[in-house]
Amino acid sequence: MKCSLDSVVLRLKRADTPFFKSARTVVDFCRTATLPVPQRLKPVGRVFYELRFCLPILWKRFKSLIYTTPLFCCRCESVGKHLQLCALPVVNGHTLLHIGDDVRFGGSFAITSGRFHDRPTLRIGNRTFIGHNVSITCNRQVTIEDDVLIATNCWISDYDGHPASLERRMFNCPPDPEDIRPVRICRGAWIGAGVLILKGVTIGAGSIIAANSVVTHDVPPGCVAAGSPAKTVKHTETRNATSLARAINSVAA
Repeated sequence: MKCSLDSVVLRLKRADTPFFKSARTVVDFCRTATLPVPQRLKPVGRVFYELRFCLPILWKRFKSLIYTTPLFCCRCESVGKHLQLCALPVVNGHTLLHIGDDVRFGGSFAITSGRFHDRPTLRIGNRTFIGHNVSITCNRQVTIEDDVLIATNCWISDYDGHPASLERRMFNCPPDPEDIRPVRICRGAWIGAGVLILKGVTIGAGSIIAANSVVTHDVPPGCVAAGSPAKTVKHTETRNATSLARAINSVAA
């Protein structure tokens, strides 16, 4: 049955006889045919077009208002005003969460912690935006300060995932204390899509990390860093400490 159907499809593609040529014409017409829209119906069609996109957004906003946001707030130690969620963040472990004012999560967001510390802490500052599919591993402390932008598909971790010692990995032992080092993203930093930020890193105020970079060392304030491992490639217009502080304070105001 399958062979015969494949042969019919093949002959339709070839259109090597008058019958299959006519059948191919009919198939092509069905694939490309469109219905003309009268001018007087276009305003109505435009309304339906906009509703097609607006209704799911309104539903998500309503769901966030009555269900998603209150449920997530119950998991946090503290939450500021005007938290915006598109989906319920997934928190695996016992991380202590402190969320500032006007924080926005743009999609799925995962937070993970292990057994190594009693009080691993994630702090997210005011007016911070975290994009879709961002993952944070917090085994000691991850701090994201005010006005930080984190794009999609980023991964931030204060721990490599396994001990560096072969013996510790083989026997499932906890890591050395120096293998878990806090991460800090300072005010006004912009983290591009697909960036990996590893343990012990501090990203200076106002710095920009280019997409798909791997940050293994500290990035000074007011810099643009790119690559794997990320290195400073240039300075931003707010490199000067005074102008940088003025710019951040004006945004905060």
